[in-house]
Amino acid sequence: MGYLTVTRREGEMIRLTIDPGVDAEKLLKELLRDGITMHIGAIQGQSQVRIGIEAPKQMLILRDELINA
Repeated sequence: MGYLTVTRREGEMIRLTIDPGVDAEKLLKELLRDGITMHIGAIQGQSQVRIGIEAPKQMLILRDELINA
């Protein structure tokens, strides 16, 4: 499992995708066993929140603006 912490503002998104070439069946078994865990951390002011995401390493966790760039 991998872990990433990001800070998001209202309206911003996080996207979880699967790395190309991953054995989907193996990943599905891991997801069914362990799932994806999201930790809501500190709320900073009225507009930001820290989110920790724990997911299988075969999954990409990206800020949405990096995908659309």
